[in-house]
Amino acid sequence: MGFSIKELRYKERYLLYMAEQQYSGAWFSFIIRGKHREYIPVILKNVEPTPIYKLVNSKKGKVIDRITLDFDINEYLKRRMKEGEISSFKLKKKESRIRMYIDIFLKPKVPYMNTFFTLKNMSEFKMTNLSMYFIFDFDINGLDGFNNDYCGYDFENDIIYQFDHTGLHAGFSTLSKPTFHEAIPSREFEISRNKLNLSNRLHDKPDDLLSALQIEFKTLEPNYSFQTVLVNSGGFGKKELIQNIIEGKRNAIKFLGQVNRSVKSKQRNEQEEAFVKLNLKESQGCK
Repeated sequence: MGFSIKELRYKERYLLYMAEQQYSGAWFSFIIRGKHREYIPVILKNVEPTPIYKLVNSKKGKVIDRITLDFDINEYLKRRMKEGEISSFKLKKKESRIRMYIDIFLKPKVPYMNTFFTLKNMSEFKMTNLSMYFIFDFDINGLDGFNNDYCGYDFENDIIYQFDHTGLHAGFSTLSKPTFHEAIPSREFEISRNKLNLSNRLHDKPDDLLSALQIEFKTLEPNYSFQTVLVNSGGFGKKELIQNIIEGKRNAIKFLGQVNRSVKSKQRNEQEEAFVKLNLKESQGCK
């Protein structure tokens, strides 16, 4: 359960096709610590099973799709204790959640897709060393060309991209300035407790590549929020790609106020009845 893109096309040409869900969306890492508790590192992939991720509500529209999720810290800690990764302690009965609002703008006849991510810390924990990662395993021109992609990074506009011999480009950037980046063979990608920062490495040969950006936010106090926007696009050439993403960023700024009003609305924060029983079930996966 989370945010992932199954397919992404540009003028009927595939940029991303049938990628693994966990390699086509947003990841998070942070450290939580309550009173008299050890520091507990948390790494969340964009696809996590219930009841760690719980769906609050969702709404599909003609132009905007909205999803609201809760990350249940207590359920996460229960699992970590059960698996012996952290020492056992008594959890408070009070709910401890991090709420994630996802607003996906799919405007017709524009060459980009804008996705707003808003994180609100609704727990008693401080989220320190917070990082957000955007990860995409592009396959330019579909599966037939999955292993012959090149990569690059536009430092002026903080755009990471992949392309192949046809000149078709796929890339993305964020409204918040990235701290680290990398484009490497997907088999070499790793985010772990021992490796939380991307390498700033750009692979110099054609391969089955994965591109990623990382934003460091440092600390998210209880009742505070963090927000950024992901802009995805394609282009027949680097210049066209960059122009499309710059246009997408300009458009995103115009809708920040609308998104902020939405995430604060009563309707957006009410649990939909249909999801209550579903969230109580422990899933084996989210595919």
